[in-house]
Amino acid sequence: MLIAVDDIDWHDGILIDVQVSGLAQESQELRLILDLYSGKSADSGRKRYLCTGMSLARFLLSGDVVRLLRNRSAGNIDFMRLHTTADTEILVVCMFGGMIEAEAASFRLTEIPS
Repeated sequence: MLIAVDDIDWHDGILIDVQVSGLAQESQELRLILDLYSGKSADSGRKRYLCTGMSLARFLLSGDVVRLLRNRSAGNIDFMRLHTTADTEILVVCMFGGMIEAEAASFRLTEIPS
């Protein structure tokens, strides 16, 4: 099921994995595997999502692995912002222990099995 990236509150989400692919090919992608709350309440529980940035133009990734791991049970994601330009989207994920910033043609969020 495809979901708009900014339709879900990323606060207290958990970053599971980061992948950058296609650097030697014509099409580059950023993939984030995340556990996010599907509703406005923590009672809804977290579900697993794949966030994909297609036609990746640039990315910046910085993280303190010890802090990210220490904060993962409560949620190591503080917030996410999505900025739209004339040709691209810019995703900014601020975490307790790091940050991700990426610019791509578009980002999509898909629920996947955990």
